[in-house]
Amino acid sequence: MKQRWMIPMLALALAVTACSSEDDFSTGAGEGQVTFTVDVPAEINQVQTRAESGYALPTALIPAAADFALQMTGSYLDEQNLTQSYTGSWVTVAAYHMEKPDLQAGTYSATFTHGEAGVEGAGKAYFTGALTDFEVKANKTMTYPVSCKLANSCFTVQVTEWMLNYYDAIELTIHTEANSFTFAMNSQEVTELTFVNPAQVLALSGKAVKAQNGVAVEFAKTQIGSTIAPETLYAISVDHGKAGAGSLSIAFDGTFTEVEEQEIELNPEI
Repeated sequence: MKQRWMIPMLALALAVTACSSEDDFSTGAGEGQVTFTVDVPAEINQVQTRAESGYALPTALIPAAADFALQMTGSYLDEQNLTQSYTGSWVTVAAYHMEKPDLQAGTYSATFTHGEAGVEGAGKAYFTGALTDFEVKANKTMTYPVSCKLANSCFTVQVTEWMLNYYDAIELTIHTEANSFTFAMNSQEVTELTFVNPAQVLALSGKAVKAQNGVAVEFAKTQIGSTIAPETLYAISVDHGKAGAGSLSIAFDGTFTEVEEQEIELNPEI
């Protein structure tokens, strides 16, 4: 009876040994490779007048996955069991995948970027994504997914029909901490997307001419709303304010700001 049990017990022992050896082979010292699948979702948050919804960025603004820049850092144990550091960078993910670098088995992190960080303006979308503490295994090729999202904020400006009826030659300027963007508002058409740094408060100023009497007015620079968030579109709507009075009503992130007009004295010496 004892001999009948020896064969299956031996087979089990061999199987355990084989699994252990395979694990050691894949996770121990040595070189391996990593590939990445980059996803770039088009949908971002949108904040309108008292409403929040989703918004899909125009296709032309969505970068190809292969075009992201890649920076990678990591650590691994050398033959003397000492911890070593690794740093690498590639102009694009496509260049990285073409090179197929051999990496020492260890723990790594990667950052993916597209666009120019901190640069504001039309079309200046900046995308980032990160993958932290992923493994490189010896003699294996690992594939990891990463999502790269819009890292800055953006806004549009629109005026109402009432605003257009009350004023002519409307110019509105949106101010950030470092820049200003001026729009000639001749219709109810929404302005193009303008990308700005998050974590700041926007301000609005402007000038116009009263349609009824041709008097030129201006609107002092005034902060609107609260601190803006990344991956979010803010739809700024500007209306003529109180009936019979000169003012603007600015709708932004669910809040309203009133700005009084000030008549411009064109010939102060007369």
